[in-house]
Amino acid sequence: MLDAEDRPQEASETGTPAPEAERYVRPKQTRLVRFGKSIRAPVNAWFAKQSLIPTSPIIDAEHLPALAVNETEWRAIRDEAAALLAGREDIPAFGKISPDHRRIASGPQWKSFFFEGYGFRSEKNRALCPATAAFLDRIPGLVVGFYSIMAGDTHVPRHRGLTKAWLNCHLPLVVPKNPGRCEIDVDGTLHQWREGEWFVFDETFAHEVWNDTGQSRVVLMLQVRRPMRWPGRMAARTIYELIRRTGFVQDVRQALGA
Repeated sequence: MLDAEDRPQEASETGTPAPEAERYVRPKQTRLVRFGKSIRAPVNAWFAKQSLIPTSPIIDAEHLPALAVNETEWRAIRDEAAALLAGREDIPAFGKISPDHRRIASGPQWKSFFFEGYGFRSEKNRALCPATAAFLDRIPGLVVGFYSIMAGDTHVPRHRGLTKAWLNCHLPLVVPKNPGRCEIDVDGTLHQWREGEWFVFDETFAHEVWNDTGQSRVVLMLQVRRPMRWPGRMAARTIYELIRRTGFVQDVRQALGA
């Protein structure tokens, strides 16, 4: 559900590669996806002018008041995610269920437990995590919602997303306590997750992720629509409807039975 662009030339190539037998290869991108990327720059410049909140790489979560979560609610969401870690081998790898992400998720280290995306829901996963599902139901403009689970030997190479029409929002649920690097770089600014504290960023800026602590990092990963003036909202709705009909979304939907 997160579009991955070819990384810039200066991007780091470090990271622990998955065993050859467990690597996933991204299929050739469709004409629609390639066309979308070719017009991305001018479209995103226009979206920036439509935005009602800052267009900086990292955005204060206070600009999205619907994300507010109290201590009791956060702990319930965290406990549901932590319970899944006992059976993490049964949680699908992100790259396995989403072929379009295989350049940045080519092995089993990065797993995803999807609740919904582009209007399609996994009722089975929602039933297993009712507190999380209830929280997602109250988020206006939700595009994607899932647990992002990264093992302690994960590196996500530098990449960019497709559109400024929505924002990436991380609610850290389990952050490793072991020494080692566990952080995200967004447009040259490093950030370490803190449990229970939202981190919001614009994925059209280049970003890269590391976890080499030997412990899993779990966040509730959301994409939500950017607050914009009505022309921007209408254009974002059009993009949303186009993307939800592509293989980019349908591959994930089929894999999850959503």
